Amino acid sequence: MKTILLSICILLLTQQTRAEETLPYLDGDFGCVDQETANKYLGDFNVNVRSFGGMELCDSKVDTKKLINDLLLIDKSKFEASSDHSFIRGFVGRDDYYRWMKAETRSVRRGHDIPYATAYNSWGNFTMQDGWAALSTLGRVGTIIHEARHTAGYRHYQCTSGPYAGSSVSGCDTTYSQGGSHAVEMEYYARVVLESKNLHPVYQSMARLMALGRSNFVFNETPIRKREALVGLSGNKLMMIDQNNMFEKEIPSTEGRLKRTSAGVSFVNGNRAQTVDLYNSRKEVLADDYSYYKLFMTPRDGGPADVMDTSEFDQANLRFFAVMDSRGQLYSYNFPQGAWFRPVSAGSSARALVNVAPNGQEGLFVVSEDGTITPVDIRSRSLRSPLSEKWSSEDSAKVNYNGSLLTLKTSGEVYVGAEIYPLLRDYRFTDLLSVPLYDAFEVVR
Repeated sequence: MKTILLSICILLLTQQTRAEETLPYLDGDFGCVDQETANKYLGDFNVNVRSFGGMELCDSKVDTKKLINDLLLIDKSKFEASSDHSFIRGFVGRDDYYRWMKAETRSVRRGHDIPYATAYNSWGNFTMQDGWAALSTLGRVGTIIHEARHTAGYRHYQCTSGPYAGSSVSGCDTTYSQGGSHAVEMEYYARVVLESKNLHPVYQSMARLMALGRSNFVFNETPIRKREALVGLSGNKLMMIDQNNMFEKEIPSTEGRLKRTSAGVSFVNGNRAQTVDLYNSRKEVLADDYSYYKLFMTPRDGGPADVMDTSEFDQANLRFFAVMDSRGQLYSYNFPQGAWFRPVSAGSSARALVNVAPNGQEGLFVVSEDGTITPVDIRSRSLRSPLSEKWSSEDSAKVNYNGSLLTLKTSGEVYVGAEIYPLLRDYRFTDLLSVPLYDAFEVVR
């Protein structure tokens, strides 16, 4: 009996130790840090504590504690070798992040001089902006690692695709192999996903989403390839068709409409966006730090007072983000300037934004109360003449997928032409859309 009890005690102790070794991913779960540890982190990186709000050991609402959480994650994360991956090149050693960061950092301060920025590095002196403070732990850690690479002289270049394409803003790396700030950041995310020994599974999902949401445009020679998948919402389940493979993912009850993003898919309810990791079967719904719905996290002058509908979408090599308010005012975001363009009126009867018209044409369209469909020239921020065809009150969504135009009916059925779509014959959906998947990570169930 003593031997059995001893075995049970050892087992329980082992399970508890493993649980304690898993690092938190939410700021509120870090708890208090002792003064000695705080002094070490703040001293190693020559942090201007006053600029972050003063010394704080417990309250993660204070920016000082947020920074301490970030440095603790960098210091305490443990990695192990995994199978080869195209993102893991050894730019930074897997066990060397804290030492490397310390060597590349002369000082860290909190600033408010560039409100639309996340952070910047001037000769090893980091200034963390409001965008940094609004991010998740994963987003903040990735930002610091990104900035540290600049100290060695790696700079950005003009972008050939994405939200900054065609502008004078230098925000991209030429290639992944160049090993610049974006590549070092992506390598860290890939290590979190594939090699971490003590990082939380949700933190791993966050890293995958961040890697995909950024690497699809921050390299002028893209390191990943995109394919289209079909996603539908049926009750508390997401159904995904990927290359004729069907996956089912349970999720918590979540308010909002499904919206396509560069990282996958999000639920958007007003100015609140939540996303899911489509690559695994975990149930978490996460705050969307990974698409341009993150713009809602920090107030910006000149933007919509309320949000009726939204769209993040690509046209050719450019990326756009549009928002329509309850008065039918249509806003789009000026990424190079970090500000909203002056809105144009879509009319007080405007009710929705769609990206696929009834004839299969893709772009941005305003649907009015009477079904009128008005194309939007997003580049000139102007409205064109309405289409001759109106939106049927029996149609909920139009989706181009795998060479076919699918229609989601308000009844929940999915049609291709006049026939029910065979693969989804037995399902009823409230939302349906196509989403991007990338070959950087496998969809695993």
